[in-house]
Amino acid sequence: MTRSLLAPLIAVGVVVAALAAWIVVPMVTREDFTAAADREGAVEIWSTTDSDRVQELLADFRRLHPRIKVTYTDLHGGDLQADFLRAAKAGNGTADLLWSSAMDLQIKLVNDGYAMAYASPEAPHLPDWAKWKDQAWGVTAEPIVIVYNKKLIAADQVPDSHVALRRFLESDAAAGQRVVATYDPAQSAVGYLYLSQDAQASSEIWRLVQAMGRDRLDLYTSAEDILREVSAGRAAIGYNIAGSYALDELPNQPDLGVIMPQDYTLVMSRIAMIPSTARHPAAARVFLDFLLSRAGQERLAQRHITPARLDAGAPPLLSRSVPRRAIRVGPGLLVSEDRLTRAHFLSLWREAAAPPAPEVASRGRAPR
Repeated sequence: MTRSLLAPLIAVGVVVAALAAWIVVPMVTREDFTAAADREGAVEIWSTTDSDRVQELLADFRRLHPRIKVTYTDLHGGDLQADFLRAAKAGNGTADLLWSSAMDLQIKLVNDGYAMAYASPEAPHLPDWAKWKDQAWGVTAEPIVIVYNKKLIAADQVPDSHVALRRFLESDAAAGQRVVATYDPAQSAVGYLYLSQDAQASSEIWRLVQAMGRDRLDLYTSAEDILREVSAGRAAIGYNIAGSYALDELPNQPDLGVIMPQDYTLVMSRIAMIPSTARHPAAARVFLDFLLSRAGQERLAQRHITPARLDAGAPPLLSRSVPRRAIRVGPGLLVSEDRLTRAHFLSLWREAAAPPAPEVASRGRAPR
């Protein structure tokens, strides 16, 4: 192409660029989302958090947004994921916000392309470990604790770490006090998550599991069941419980004690995500912003659910100074979700948790 033909094209390009510089692209504001949410008129939330624990939170949201009808359904972590995938496959839209303590399952959904991106204006107030790709937000920062029955374990015997717990369970002095209640990692999504994080935190975890199985190890799929067994004295120790559930029980269970392990305390988060198939995406954004807002986070703290937000207060009993090991929101959680990895991990669990074989009294011939 000759220089004479290039000159007009260059001139046109300069004019277009100049005009583009004067074009103002309207920014979508929170008010725009609120207006759109009001037009949608509804938001559907699926969550692993019990509905009775968020009644005040939902009431606050309804007062702020009276035109948005809130439908809240609580499910187990594995059921939430399975029901969502069935709904997504059906192609008729899905719930608008998924909020789950099964962190690894939530991240798998995000990684598999089911999440909508949204730059929440509240996200800068969260710690870096609690957010990923503007698609997954760790709403809470909850310590994972050990509970015990004060009538079964004397104050001077209470173990204050994972190592101390193992030694206590291995000791002859603990005979009759060694019934442990915990999650069944093969049946509970959060139980599997917590135990897999224990394995990353300490190479001693399988020795601890072996010690748990020394007398009797009772397995459950919910924190409420574990707490009920310990409170009733049918188990001496409840292992790997979200601190918020334990604190909820304390006013009515004076014999229940709470331990924040001094060697490390896991910190889990209930992860929120907005599906790309949400029926009411604007309302989902508005609800997420409220959930991450200071007002929303402080409301959670009033129900003993430790907020992730840096400028919101935590329940006093769960504010103790211990080494905290936050479970990072992100692709690192996918490692334990690999099928072969999971199968191998559960085989290690079953082997370690199996009760010890009975001792043979004598190697000689049995008496007649």
